[in-house]
Amino acid sequence: MTSLRRRLLTGVTMAAAAALVLVGCAAGAGDTDTGSAPSATPVADDKQNLTYVINWGCTMLDITANFTNCSTQVASNVMQGLVALDPETKEPQALLATEWEWVDDTTLTFTLRDDVTFSDGTPFTSADVVATLDRYIAMKSVLGAQLAVVESYTADDPTTVTINTSRPTGTLMGILAMVGIGKADGAADDAYWASPIGTGPFVIDSFTANDSIKMSRNDNYWGEKAKLKTLTFQQIDNISSRITALSNGSAQVIAGVPNDQIATVEGFPNIVFEQIPSLTYNFLWFQNSREPFTDLKVRQAMLMALDMPTIVSSLLGETATPMSALCPEVAFGCLPSGDWPAYDPKGAKKLLAEAGFPDGFSSSVDYSTANAGLDQLVTAMVSYWSEIGVDVAPKADDQATFTAAIASPGNFDMIINPNLNTTGDADFTLNRLYTCAANRLGYCNPELDTMLMAAQGETDPEKRLEIYQEISDQLAADAPALGMYQININLAFSDKVKGLTLVPTENYDWSKVYLTE
Repeated sequence: MTSLRRRLLTGVTMAAAAALVLVGCAAGAGDTDTGSAPSATPVADDKQNLTYVINWGCTMLDITANFTNCSTQVASNVMQGLVALDPETKEPQALLATEWEWVDDTTLTFTLRDDVTFSDGTPFTSADVVATLDRYIAMKSVLGAQLAVVESYTADDPTTVTINTSRPTGTLMGILAMVGIGKADGAADDAYWASPIGTGPFVIDSFTANDSIKMSRNDNYWGEKAKLKTLTFQQIDNISSRITALSNGSAQVIAGVPNDQIATVEGFPNIVFEQIPSLTYNFLWFQNSREPFTDLKVRQAMLMALDMPTIVSSLLGETATPMSALCPEVAFGCLPSGDWPAYDPKGAKKLLAEAGFPDGFSSSVDYSTANAGLDQLVTAMVSYWSEIGVDVAPKADDQATFTAAIASPGNFDMIINPNLNTTGDADFTLNRLYTCAANRLGYCNPELDTMLMAAQGETDPEKRLEIYQEISDQLAADAPALGMYQININLAFSDKVKGLTLVPTENYDWSKVYLTE
């Protein structure tokens, strides 16, 4: 009998979406057990082997160097933070720490579990926390701006850590929930983070860049052990091949079903399709330090040339929603601005003439071939830009080339990239990517930096929202980039897969998943 459930779960509240974090999995918006027969019998343990086809390229697993959609999905099942955030209340929940206290406005003390070991049997202690923080801060990369508020930290005894901040902060607990704790004796080494050993429910057995990550159950896990014996993340860039893997059973779960293939997947027997709003979005960056994008009028003209609502609806349908901000609007503080340039090709031509380009100019736009469907999107955007006299050459990069191009300070004219707001808070995206210190796209506005620091330090949510509206309006006025669309993430999977919960971060808790007869 066909068992097909298709749900567009749009009722994810801002608070619920904002609460989902990198390390320490929590329940989310959709659950495959909902409405399923309680009598479903799990297959034998030696058959609890699941293959999940991911939607993103995977060149590295080092989450201290860069957060990619792939690396964070792996890390969320292999590593853990001091705390996790409750998906409904956004309040911190105990994970590797059992208790915490703000002793004063700038002093935070954690009491750690004393019964946790890493997957290799090494006991977890405060020394691991200190060494991990050393690593993140020394890397000056993914959490550099967020952890800049940390002034010092100490291992007071094996189960106590104290963190001192330079000023009050309303975001530190959420950031610490993203810090996957590594082993003290390896935390300073790149090789350790290339295939990290964690305290989570799975261990990494092998990683082949741009191909697969193979994991197995951590039988030394201190909590409830994973139901799956093995878990493979498989990269299949070709959409037809991805869907074939689902239909022939070589993969039990696939991500990223494009709009034009949803009907096909719905027609498969014994397949479940689910879709929810997410914290993943696509942006277009200009290299603001490279001519002609040093000129605000040129950047505004390039944005005014694009009819993004039409592009998104025609190519992506219900799998995406246009944006009016530089981070996904389901996240706290990611507020839309009415100041973004509207579609106006005549106005765009006028601005180009004023900037000294009456006949347009030539440029290029990079994108990764690992992200299915971007080729069609880029083709549409190139066509719109040609209407104002700008000749843009698409550059289809393999994932390694793309990663090198987008790394600070950014070797591109324009670049399109999917990004994940992991904490569900505007601070994670805006303070990480658009400050002068970030140096990611040649953009620097000291006034924006001041506002971002004020928002990070404010503990009153309503006051933070007021500041973030000013920030959103300032970014719209500066036009350093374009928030293109928010992605409604989806999964298609066998109805024999149970316990799988969709969450807006895509950091699924695979420890709860199992296969049935």
